[in-house]
Amino acid sequence: MDQQQILQQLLEDMDTIRPIVIAAMPEDLTLRATTRRMIADLESMQQEPSVPATTYLWLSQITARLLDAEHGALLRPENNGEIPPPARQSIWNHTEQRQSLLLEALHSIPAARRMLDQCCIIIGKEPTTETTVQEKARHLSKHLQTHIKHNSGLRQELQQLITALSPSLDAFSTILQEAGEDSPELQQVKLLLEKDLPDDAEQAKQLLQQARLCIVQAGNKLASASKKLHGNIQENMEKLTEMSDNLARAKLDARNDPLTGLANRRHLAEFLNSLGKNSFCVVICDVDNFKNINDTYGHDAGDEILRQLAAILLGSTRSTDLAARIGGEEFCIVFPDTDLQSCVGMAESLRHSVDLQPLKTAAGDIAVTISIGLAPHKEDENHAATFKAADKALYQSKENGRNQVSVAEQE
Repeated sequence: MDQQQILQQLLEDMDTIRPIVIAAMPEDLTLRATTRRMIADLESMQQEPSVPATTYLWLSQITARLLDAEHGALLRPENNGEIPPPARQSIWNHTEQRQSLLLEALHSIPAARRMLDQCCIIIGKEPTTETTVQEKARHLSKHLQTHIKHNSGLRQELQQLITALSPSLDAFSTILQEAGEDSPELQQVKLLLEKDLPDDAEQAKQLLQQARLCIVQAGNKLASASKKLHGNIQENMEKLTEMSDNLARAKLDARNDPLTGLANRRHLAEFLNSLGKNSFCVVICDVDNFKNINDTYGHDAGDEILRQLAAILLGSTRSTDLAARIGGEEFCIVFPDTDLQSCVGMAESLRHSVDLQPLKTAAGDIAVTISIGLAPHKEDENHAATFKAADKALYQSKENGRNQVSVAEQE
């Protein structure tokens, strides 16, 4: 089974097991919250894209072969985290050029080998079994020297050789230029081959030897340029990965509270905007007598309590809900598409979960209670009015003795 099928099977199994477990231990509210959290976690995982990691690895390896330092710099995102369209187009064009360059190199280098072998055959010699361009050029030069001395028809054959070499030299030069390397050696070869061959065999041999050396030097330069290009691609791919990781961390930090990991006010505002005109209920809770806790046990213990309370809030939410820290010891939960009665039940369950047992801190076990205010969102009101109503209900809970749930008065 694939990942989605496994998650679906786990959700179905949890739907089967949870009623049985709860029926067996109806008084264990922690168990109830735990099973609810497990279902919420599975639902969250089910919504994540299930692209295999090997696919991402394969794509990164392919991309690493096509980028260089100059175009890698274009991948720097703007403030909104997006790569600008002009930069995307430039990188796309560059990738296509590199792809064309590699294909051309794969074609031209074997073609050069075949051409050198064919030249050997033309002068009546067997080609070398060596595979490098340098060795084949050296082999051809050796037999050309003998051929110059012993074959009076060499001039015509050499002219045919020069004619055959010219297209390959042009292609070779183009590849070097696109790789960012100058190719004066190939230019020198072209000038040598355009000259009239001297009648003296020794002079002709020296001219061809000079041309051969230039071809070998150009081949070495192409190999060096390819190695350098690959190194630049690897380096920039690593920088791109690091930059993407930093961007993801910065985006997470900007939307979450650093102490508890819950959503912050910015994240909360984005979530409320995403709800549009859909109905929801908002729950605001506050730690009772939190100042006394800080004064008695210290601020480190207070921070531990806030982190544990955040974990309890997360355990009391579904995958569609959002828990956020909106003040020092003040939190809220937004329950989309939830009627008032159901929301009251979940708020009471949350209050009871906190009151059930003391929270453990480095300063010792500390009994903690919370007061809760609750308000449903009305379609004709803005979000601020709903939160104000929930906050007013919270203070009603405080005035009535704390550790209780109050619902905003309905008009």
